[in-house]
Amino acid sequence: MAVLCIGEMLIDFIGEGVGTIDKVKSFKKEAGGCVANVACVAQKLGHKSYLLTSLGQDGFGDFLENTLKNENVDCKYVSRKADSFTPLAFVSLDETGDRSFSFYFKGSSTLSISKEDVEKVDLSEIEAIHFASIAIQEESKASHHLLLKKAKELGVLISFDVNLRFNLWDDHKVYLETIKEFLPYVDVIKVADNELEFITGTTNIEEALKKDFSHMKVVLYTKGEHGAEVYYQNHKVVTEIPDIKAVDTTGAGDAFAGSFLSKLLNQKDINNITEEELAQMATFATNYASLTTTKIGAISSYLTEEEYNSLI
Repeated sequence: MAVLCIGEMLIDFIGEGVGTIDKVKSFKKEAGGCVANVACVAQKLGHKSYLLTSLGQDGFGDFLENTLKNENVDCKYVSRKADSFTPLAFVSLDETGDRSFSFYFKGSSTLSISKEDVEKVDLSEIEAIHFASIAIQEESKASHHLLLKKAKELGVLISFDVNLRFNLWDDHKVYLETIKEFLPYVDVIKVADNELEFITGTTNIEEALKKDFSHMKVVLYTKGEHGAEVYYQNHKVVTEIPDIKAVDTTGAGDAFAGSFLSKLLNQKDINNITEEELAQMATFATNYASLTTTKIGAISSYLTEEEYNSLI
């Protein structure tokens, strides 16, 4: 059984040194994109992984497809579109390794994932689907709906990373309404503390659990340098990040989502997890994500289980 991630893959041009984009003199090219990152983490941690995305028929698309192949992510659901371009993100870092983004995204290949692309997917081999909020617009929105509706009917586990990127949406009201359209599909959600109020109207995670997230199996509530809270049935686990020196947080949230999902899929029965098992999964995801921040880049910083064990 396998994990299928649907959505964006893009080029992260990461500023070398600290400073705003207008001050940075050079950038390092890295493969990235929220859902592509999760696909790579899942593959690193032992799960067959597919990415359903569209790349431009350009050199950047070649680079990204080659990256997936090098990471052993199956590319049979990656399409190439000659009439659009591979999306780009320029990333600048501050003194703590935190980021700001400038995107070249509107009209990109990511937003032209077609229903024909979705129809090619063999859901019989898929155990979980992961998606995020960036690509649920334009043509790709209907394609996401089609895939998730089919998957829900088959009982496939559906994971969602809120991953708000306001500068990729012209109308924030439409953005919120679109996210809420997709929440009924979701079994596992990752939401950051600075995203909660936008999608639920409250800053109180306990209120959101009762109202907006009540139908979900697992809620991953991440709090940056303050660790995470994981909610499952009547269990709550709180984690703290290890003592590390962060240099680049790009892709760390994706590492958390992907590593937790990987451990969740290793459970014999995801409807019957003990608090001790939940704590082990949450601690692994927190430590795994934290370790990725000690290197520059997202996919290039992800670890196999053996590499993780050698560092912890």
